[in-house]
Amino acid sequence: MADQKITALTELTTPTTDDMLAAVDDPGGTPLSRKLSILNLLTLAVSNVTVQVLTSASGTYTPTTAMKKVLFILVGPGGNGGNVTAADDASGGGGGGGTVIYLATAAEIGASEAYAAGASSGNNTTIAGLSLTAGSGGNGAATGNTTTLGTQAAGGTGGTATGGNLNMPGMPGMRALIFDTTNGCGGSGGRSVFGLGGAQSGTNTAGNAGTAYGGGGGGCHTNADADRTGGAGAAGVIYAIEFLG
Repeated sequence: MADQKITALTELTTPTTDDMLAAVDDPGGTPLSRKLSILNLLTLAVSNVTVQVLTSASGTYTPTTAMKKVLFILVGPGGNGGNVTAADDASGGGGGGGTVIYLATAAEIGASEAYAAGASSGNNTTIAGLSLTAGSGGNGAATGNTTTLGTQAAGGTGGTATGGNLNMPGMPGMRALIFDTTNGCGGSGGRSVFGLGGAQSGTNTAGNAGTAYGGGGGGCHTNADADRTGGAGAAGVIYAIEFLG
């Protein structure tokens, strides 16, 4: 009847994924109604993002089919903790790798882009065609043969970061310190955005490795005329988070 009205609707307060929604095709012409479950809608919403993790020292990034944009996160490798060779010696930790974040379009990428993911200290993480560089952390220095209280050795510099929408340098490595004629410590490694540096070492011990990705290696200490090795910096990486059409 013309004067009848809907006076009450039941509110759906606890929807489930099998509830049905109305979907209309071709609204500019003759509408064709279809049913679409919430689960279908969620699938459409989340399945248009995929991730490639690039860890090879060098390679080619090839976009997934229908990629519209890609968010690159580049992390440089961590620097190494310094090595010690003298009778009494301590070394600083390596610096953390730099991080670059950049949102690129499919047009910028084209069919592919060459990249390098720094596998070890001194090798930057780059996408040359986009001028993106996440620099390696520097290596820690050593005090040399000394037992002088308070003698220090510098940690490595933090890795640089250039070319991105966000550029975040790595944290420098911490200094080594001689305490007295017997005791000392190696410096801890610097952090990257994703990786912790190797922990500070104690007296007469080797350095601790950085954690993935980009953490600097820790320094070391000797008091026994025994060579000690600084911890290795963690490798770099590229995350390519792709948004598909």
